[in-house]
Amino acid sequence: MTDGYRNVSSCFAMDGDAMPHLVVVPRSERGSWREAVVTGSPDGVLLVGRDGRVADANPAAERIFRVPAGTMAGRPVQEFVPARLRDEHARNITEFFATAVSARGMADRGAVPAVRADGEEFMAEIALIPVTVDGAGAVACIVRDATERLEMEAALVRAEKLESLRVLSAGLAHDFNNILATILGNAELGLQVTGEESPARLALHDIREAGRRAAEMVQQMLRFAGRGEVAREPVELTLLAGETLQLLRSALGPGVRVQTDFSREPVVVVGDAVGIRQVLMNLVINAGEAMSGSGTLTVRTGLQAVTTRYLRNCQRSTCHGCAAAVPGQFGFIEVADTGVGMDAATRERIFDPYFSTKFAGRGLGLAAVAGVVAAHRGIIRVTSRPGRGTTFRVLLPAEAATV
Repeated sequence: MTDGYRNVSSCFAMDGDAMPHLVVVPRSERGSWREAVVTGSPDGVLLVGRDGRVADANPAAERIFRVPAGTMAGRPVQEFVPARLRDEHARNITEFFATAVSARGMADRGAVPAVRADGEEFMAEIALIPVTVDGAGAVACIVRDATERLEMEAALVRAEKLESLRVLSAGLAHDFNNILATILGNAELGLQVTGEESPARLALHDIREAGRRAAEMVQQMLRFAGRGEVAREPVELTLLAGETLQLLRSALGPGVRVQTDFSREPVVVVGDAVGIRQVLMNLVINAGEAMSGSGTLTVRTGLQAVTTRYLRNCQRSTCHGCAAAVPGQFGFIEVADTGVGMDAATRERIFDPYFSTKFAGRGLGLAAVAGVVAAHRGIIRVTSRPGRGTTFRVLLPAEAATV
């Protein structure tokens, strides 16, 4: 690999997600086709000498590590290794120069941490190939940014885990419902035949109330599982949001300022008003708790065209439901707060059942929200940063949704 490959066109090139296309190499340059392939490779290629410095790099390596074009040569390769791993990396490079007689491919080990020039850490797959340049030993490092692949694999694992929990929750809820029907039925019968002065009446009343609370939890489990009863009727989101905020104002506390930004045109979706109301109540109450009784809560409604491109980009952020959603017209309710916000690790788990950041939380509220939205084939998008508040946007197919 030499500096000359920088000026040679690739035999094959890739444009985004397009198929590879042939680039004609002039006859005078066909002897350097290997350099042409290196130049056009979507994987980064670094040539590292025994002194640990980058002797050359292809354009893909400069893009991956976010280094200005033509400025990578001469840099210590350690710049692109996280500080905590540099000692280990130096030992590994020394060992490779001393012992390596064949290439070590990407399949030989998992992704390893690397760092870009702007300080962002990412996971990279790396292959090492011993080479000789001008009579001296060197190593060609083939670097592939594994970030997107690992995110997709993690999302698939989470989806499979959640689906297993949904199936389990649906089965348990069905069995609990049968048991609760017996408990509640007998408690009601006991209250009807027991006199007002009977010492058993208070106990029967407590049994009935406990049964009702248990029934509410079962409904939460069913909604998380996406198996709850979902009505299919027109629901006007702005009207529903206004009514729900009126009910919840006293629960938010005097220090929370509530502001609205409602659509002037009707926002009609097809779904279950009870379930959608539960979604909004959960989000509003959580927002109030995140602000510890002081801050600004903003609720918005509106219509939004959801395109294929939007759904594709949505999957790269904290989003639920994008994979199953169909492009078209959606109505949305957005709840934004100025509370403590969430870090990336918390955002990844907020819809997991039984995960809660609250001391006494059961972790079913947002799991139920995700279940209701999934049952409507809707989408939830979350944006949040520590200290910057959180915004939930719930998108539901509009009444006259079109693809």
